[in-house]
Amino acid sequence: MTHMDSQADVVVPKDEHLLRQLTIAILFGAVLYQMMLCLVHTHVLTIRTAFVGAAEFLLYLGCLVVMARRLRIEFVAVVALVAAYLFLLALLRGSLDAKGFRDVLIVILFYWLGKTMGSVVLADRLLKIMIGVVLAIGLFELLFVDLYSRVFNVFSYYVSQGGLTNSTNWAKDSTLALNGIRPEGIGRTILPSLLGNHRVSSVFLEPVSLGNFAVIVAAWGLAKDKSAWREMLFYVSTAVLMIALCDSRYGLLTLSVLIAMRVVFIGRMYLTTMLMPLICVVLLIAIALLFSNYYGDNMLGRLRITGTVLMNFDVAELFGMKGYNIGYGDMGYAVLLTRFGLPFLLLAWGAFWMIRMRDDVGMRFRGFAAVYMSLILSISGTSMMALKTAGVLWFLMGCLAMREKVALSMREPRATSSSGADRSMRYAN
Repeated sequence: MTHMDSQADVVVPKDEHLLRQLTIAILFGAVLYQMMLCLVHTHVLTIRTAFVGAAEFLLYLGCLVVMARRLRIEFVAVVALVAAYLFLLALLRGSLDAKGFRDVLIVILFYWLGKTMGSVVLADRLLKIMIGVVLAIGLFELLFVDLYSRVFNVFSYYVSQGGLTNSTNWAKDSTLALNGIRPEGIGRTILPSLLGNHRVSSVFLEPVSLGNFAVIVAAWGLAKDKSAWREMLFYVSTAVLMIALCDSRYGLLTLSVLIAMRVVFIGRMYLTTMLMPLICVVLLIAIALLFSNYYGDNMLGRLRITGTVLMNFDVAELFGMKGYNIGYGDMGYAVLLTRFGLPFLLLAWGAFWMIRMRDDVGMRFRGFAAVYMSLILSISGTSMMALKTAGVLWFLMGCLAMREKVALSMREPRATSSSGADRSMRYAN
């Protein structure tokens, strides 16, 4: 049986259409699953960590189902090597880090999902719908915060999973996330007189993830060719709006860097961003040395603490043999080094830069993603690995990666017209 694709104007096999719909469902599930679980928690039953894990497992299983007929030896080899390394690390430590497996699994599954089932056309369409949903829920939260709080008891949702206690809620009677309101004395950075201390979280339940999503959206838009300036403007302007809503200082800084790169960088200059993690670590240590006596609950204070911790790492911590069971909070580089070890991180970073991109758009997006990840690890512990944003990032990366034209009889079915054949080829690639 066949199905008519309205976008590409081609006839596609029914099973291909079903897999495409499942791919779309997986991506929206990755973005919305926390919000849906919070809704269930607020009105139906208490959601524990096991429920969240089960929801994520279903999404990972869905990825495997979609890719089952397109699994390549490279995918199997990568999964096997990563699993062997992490099991070896677990044996040496005497304990298994399940979260480490999960973090790497997100990268591998969603990258290969984008590479096997995605396309730039599909990614554009889905990302625009996601932006619409995120902004709609975000504006609902901003304008009707009391109603939003009754529908989604975010603070109780996180308490039920053991990450918080009721006594930690300094904002009296608030059901928003703990960081959903700027404390007095710190205040909002972006439009404080208009938006107050409330930081919008939208479907992500916490403002940090909304800021991360906004940067990913901006990176996707800025990577486009100059001829697509209208789309570029759409993505960047909506990213600015989301950054303002969630008062993401990280988002504001990173977006400024990405725009400067798009204006200044040409051609292979984007390859220089492979040095970004090294640059960030050196700067963190420099801040720790220059401001050794500075203490404060602000950006500079957090950067100084991170630099101080990294400066005091020994060989055991660098190789992931010590400190893996310590909560490093917002120190992303410390978290990754102790969880995976420097050898694994160097190999993973090298593999990231060995991805063959189709064109300059892919090269630019990879450079922007490198900046996004490098900067976020300087001020945030694990938000880069959160499924609700990491799934989108790595799917987009897969959509832009070069891939062989395999199973063309399935991916490029007969067109309804000669011009449709060309569109079919572009959709498949």
